Amino acid sequence: MEINFIYNSNALQEREALGYVKSLGNHKINETDVYNNALTERMLADIARKLNVMVSDLLDPENDKYKDELKDADFEDNDILKMICEDFSLLRTPIMLFKEGAKFVKSPYDTNSIDMALEDIQSTMANSDEK
Repeated sequence: MEINFIYNSNALQEREALGYVKSLGNHKINETDVYNNALTERMLADIARKLNVMVSDLLDPENDKYKDELKDADFEDNDILKMICEDFSLLRTPIMLFKEGAKFVKSPYDTNSIDMALEDIQSTMANSDEK
């Protein structure tokens, strides 16, 4: 199964999570570092849809700029997407994207439980040979 891991390489815990993701067996891992690979507004909107969250939930509540300037403000989705594209530190990461959906990774150790869930999904697919 293919996994796209979106992370911030400036955060130690997210680099650790990437290490865990890379150690998962039976998966093709594509990594996207938000500081080296810009995401478009359309891509961010698709990520929110796959996560089944509102666009505003893509904002990182731990980010200082968010806490100081954005927390209590009311923005349209397009404005939030533009803000994130202008400053990727505002994006809540890491995120694991896969064919069936997506998930925010809260800690590096979450990747193991996600791997087990993906294996369970794969085992229930109509074509059991599909990877």
